[in-house]
Amino acid sequence: MSLEATFTSLRRDLARLQEAVSALHVTVTEDKPARGATVLVDHLDNVVTDLSGLLEEADARAAQAIQTNQPNGPLDQARAAVREIHELINRFTALYASELAAHDRIAQLLEMGRERGREWREWSQVVKTAIERCAAPMKAAVDAILECWSELAERLARNSVSVQATNIGQQITVREDQLEMAGKAG
Repeated sequence: MSLEATFTSLRRDLARLQEAVSALHVTVTEDKPARGATVLVDHLDNVVTDLSGLLEEADARAAQAIQTNQPNGPLDQARAAVREIHELINRFTALYASELAAHDRIAQLLEMGRERGREWREWSQVVKTAIERCAAPMKAAVDAILECWSELAERLARNSVSVQATNIGQQITVREDQLEMAGKAG
C-alpha cells in the first residue's frame, strides 16, 4: 500500500468516526426530552463538540498530506502530518475515554435517567448506546494511523540506504534528506 493510500484509508475511517460522533451529537442535543435540561446534557454536548472538532482537524491534516505527498519526494511533510494526526487521535481517545465512556460518566447518565422518569431513562439508554457505537470506528482510526506510521517507516527504510558493488568494494549511499531526518529523530 502506498503512503497516499494509507492517508486515504485513514480519511475514510475518520469519516466513519465522525458519522458516529455526529449521530451521538444529534441524540444528545436534539433527541433529549423537552422538559428538564440538565448540566450533564450540556457537558455531553460540549464534549461531543470538542471531539468533532478534533476529528475535523485530523481529517483536514490528512487531506493536506495527500495533496502535498509526492511519490519519491522528501518525507518531512508526511512525517509531520502523521505525527500531528496521531496527536489529534490521541487527544480524541483520551477525551472519549475520560469524559464519555468512563464508567462513572455512564453511571451518572443512567442514574439521571432513572431519577427523571421514563422519557429520560429511554434517552439515557440511547445516549449510552450511541457512545458505545463510537468505539469500533475509533479503533479503526487508531489502526489506520498505525498503518500510516508503518507505511512511512517502510518508505523511509526503502529510500534511505543503497548498497552498490564496485570493483573496489561496496559503496554505501545515504540520501541527504534521509540522513537529515534520521538526525532529527535522534
